[in-house]
Amino acid sequence: MNHKPIAIIATPEEDQMERIKAVCNSCHMNHIGVKTMQEVLDHTQQKPYTILFISDMITEDHLCNEILTIRNQAINKYLPVLVLCSTFPSISNDKMKLLIRAPFDIIENPINSNILTCKVHMLLTLNHQKQALQSEIQKSARAISAKNAFLSSITHEIRTPINSIIGMSDLLMDEKLDQDQKKFVRSIRCSGEMLLALFNTKIDYTNIQTDTLQLDSKVFESKSIIEKISAMLDGYLKSKRTKLITKIDPDLPRVLLGDPYRFEQVLFNILLVSIEQTINNSVTLHIKVHSKQHDIIKLYLCIEDENIGLTDQQKHSLTDDSDADFGNAHIGLFVTRHIVRKMDGNIGFSINNEKRAEFWCTICFTKTSQGFLTDCEIADEEQTRVLKCESLQAEDIRILLVEDSPINQLLGVKTLNKMGFTQIETADNGEEAINCLTQKDFDLVLMDIFMPVMNGLEASRLIRHQKTIRNPNLPIVAMTAQDTDLIQNDFKNYGISTWLSKPFEIEKLATVLTQIFPGLTMSSLNNKRGHLSDQNNESKSSDDRSEKTNKMTVFDKKKLLERLDGDEALYQDLIQGFLSDIPVQINKLEKALDFDDLTIAERTAHTLKGAFSNVGAQILQKIAQDLENNIQNGDIDKITMNIHSLKKVF
Repeated sequence: MNHKPIAIIATPEEDQMERIKAVCNSCHMNHIGVKTMQEVLDHTQQKPYTILFISDMITEDHLCNEILTIRNQAINKYLPVLVLCSTFPSISNDKMKLLIRAPFDIIENPINSNILTCKVHMLLTLNHQKQALQSEIQKSARAISAKNAFLSSITHEIRTPINSIIGMSDLLMDEKLDQDQKKFVRSIRCSGEMLLALFNTKIDYTNIQTDTLQLDSKVFESKSIIEKISAMLDGYLKSKRTKLITKIDPDLPRVLLGDPYRFEQVLFNILLVSIEQTINNSVTLHIKVHSKQHDIIKLYLCIEDENIGLTDQQKHSLTDDSDADFGNAHIGLFVTRHIVRKMDGNIGFSINNEKRAEFWCTICFTKTSQGFLTDCEIADEEQTRVLKCESLQAEDIRILLVEDSPINQLLGVKTLNKMGFTQIETADNGEEAINCLTQKDFDLVLMDIFMPVMNGLEASRLIRHQKTIRNPNLPIVAMTAQDTDLIQNDFKNYGISTWLSKPFEIEKLATVLTQIFPGLTMSSLNNKRGHLSDQNNESKSSDDRSEKTNKMTVFDKKKLLERLDGDEALYQDLIQGFLSDIPVQINKLEKALDFDDLTIAERTAHTLKGAFSNVGAQILQKIAQDLENNIQNGDIDKITMNIHSLKKVF
């Protein structure tokens, strides 16, 4: 709602007051007249006035000091001031700079109404433009906030299924497969990792635009990153009938300190573009030590080919400060350029002495003598309890897995079982976790972050501070499918010891556990995995037929068994729980709507959507998705239709 502008007129002269009021009326301004400086101070502290007309006769003090005092105490700190005087006192340049931070002018006596009217119109125009600009800034801030909230949500939703793809592929690789089957599983896993990398690039593109891109600092093995990216691109290389030749400097340190994820991104993006555009049957990657200064190592990454495939504009944009449009195919270059510069490096394009194109970049790391760490990090060493028993066995460790998704619970338990961990209990949310930790002793908590009832952050805070917890100093490993750049600053404040990004790999999870429990070794965990894998192959059911009942649209036995690693008993437990829980959830949903409790209704619809997704019930999942959206929008008619469809199909 636009309010009529209002002026305050401060002068002891009645004739001068009337002249200015007439000008205000002609400019459609409200006005109020005062005769003392104290009245000016009182009024400007109560309302955001549009213009102040002030006479030099209103004060005996230096007028510019009075004006600065008024602005300093007024609601409108940039209050435009028109001084009514015959001779304005001389002032210093410093004070003049302070005065002209907002519109400031002098009106000579006697007042010329035409000149004053023109100046008032100009100030009103400036005020209108300022209000419009402030409104746009507020809209932009709200849009950015909504965008970040959406990105936070969609990041979690997309990374969770990718977690299942990569995690199940890891478990499947432990089974007895022939060479072709292993090749297929490796292809699935690499495709999942490539999909995740492309998705992360899109997220970082947005982070760059909002200036929220962050770097981490961790210890990592350099060659493992190179091998990982090469494996991820293997399928794409074969589809392009292209060979990747990698030449690594023997002086490249095995262990570096920096951001391994950003290193992966840079390497992935420059290789992806080069492979995509090459006209040859091979591209060559050179990784060299460019320079060393104290502990800082600058690496030189170079793709050598006859044709890199960038347009002249894109080549130029690699080295200038513009944000030129790289196009969807080369959005990774935009992200890479910003990452490289954030890592104190450069990126460019050149032609070498052999007339071959070189697409290169430099990035800086710190040399370290520490051992290998994964993409999790110790947030607070004082809160991390390390068990130093040299003879510690996996079966001795008591683990609480806190995860609201049944599929992720099964995946987590089965993965831990394969490593030899047998003392595992689960909780569906943070509140259940608190109850478990109050009643029993545990050595470790694996904590999902986004859960109903009580999320992982709040549960972690209570674990550290609630006196009834039996072991408040136990390690807490946070697991999240959300972009950790958005929330990792909160982890330490809530007492989380270590975090692991979803989708996590079995090897990385094993490395985290060996860091927390030095008595464990990677080899012992891998041996346990291999032993259990042999047992599973011997007892695995060969029944892959889909269930032929009238609930066929709800349950797909074959697909569900694949997600459960062929465990028939777990399948039966999950289906029984599903069939008994869904009617309860629907009843809970209807009661929430009857009492107009849209918060519980929306959360229940979200729970139903996840349950249907877990058993592959696409029709029911779509209905639950529509129901959740309609609850958010408050569309009662559509909500009623959705519930009717839900009951009918189920």
